[in-house]
Amino acid sequence: MILYKTIALKFGHHLENEMPVDMHGPDGQRVSSEEIRQHWQQVLSDLSSARIYLLDHNAANYLDSLRMDVQGMPWEDRPESDIQDYVRDIELPRDLIWIEYDDRKLWEDRCARGVTTLDKEELSNRHQRGFLFDNRSPDKLSVRLFSAMKDTIFFDAPFVLEISKSRDGRPDFNDTLWKPQRTVLAGFMRAGLLPDEASLREHFEEHKGHLTYEMVVGFMLFAAIAAREDDLISQEVASLSTSQAKTARKFGKAWVTEVLKSHVTIRIGPAGERHLTEQKARLRFEQAYTASRAAPTEHWVAEHERRYADGKVVRVRACLAPSFSTTNLAFL
Repeated sequence: MILYKTIALKFGHHLENEMPVDMHGPDGQRVSSEEIRQHWQQVLSDLSSARIYLLDHNAANYLDSLRMDVQGMPWEDRPESDIQDYVRDIELPRDLIWIEYDDRKLWEDRCARGVTTLDKEELSNRHQRGFLFDNRSPDKLSVRLFSAMKDTIFFDAPFVLEISKSRDGRPDFNDTLWKPQRTVLAGFMRAGLLPDEASLREHFEEHKGHLTYEMVVGFMLFAAIAAREDDLISQEVASLSTSQAKTARKFGKAWVTEVLKSHVTIRIGPAGERHLTEQKARLRFEQAYTASRAAPTEHWVAEHERRYADGKVVRVRACLAPSFSTTNLAFL
């Protein structure tokens, strides 16, 4: 499935054919049917204006590995400021951006990279995820997370993360606000998914953890796009086939063609492949030498270019190299 298509088709169908009932929100106040319809319309409007990026699982895995290079492995306990400082300097390519990937595939790749372990049941509960980055306001950056449950069923974003901007327009992660979406939470409550206040708090903490951890993949994509290198390959394609667009116009469903215009598929490129190959070799090396770190005899050399004074450039492949003591280097 493609999540953003599912959301657009579902909400568009609701607007054309359904009149929602009034509900009660988490604050006990009434949520009117008009509020719910306005929410559906707002999501459709945002999707129609957003730049849509669909990551294949290799591209998502590569971007996540770049994040690990900055943030470190979970057991390294690096300060949050490392990744926050990195993300703060990244420019968003558009004011409204949708990023989507297969969450189950990403976690399978994380398990393969040794980042975590999940059993088959835990993996089976993961599906497509979509993040909507809204940078239109001069005062804040907003991020929403939508999660698929099945091919035609998804969870709307129950909370919005609002990140204040400093004077230079950069996100300030020390000044954030979580804004509940009353219409979404009211729907969860009516469906029996949030029967009491304790379940609401638990749901918030879980959603908060997913959004703040996974949204960094989006920032790594923005950095890769700005770099304009061959680590990723992008291709813009029409979201609807010619026959699908013709059928939508025939039956007067103009919103279908307005929302589902085009998307950009992101695949891994040659530089990205080399990075993942080198990373796997480095992890194997580190695991092999964990027991003998007190007296290492070799160290890992990443792939790099060596430039000489005469203009010659030599690419040094990733490899193991002998280590030297300070005595050996004293004459340099």
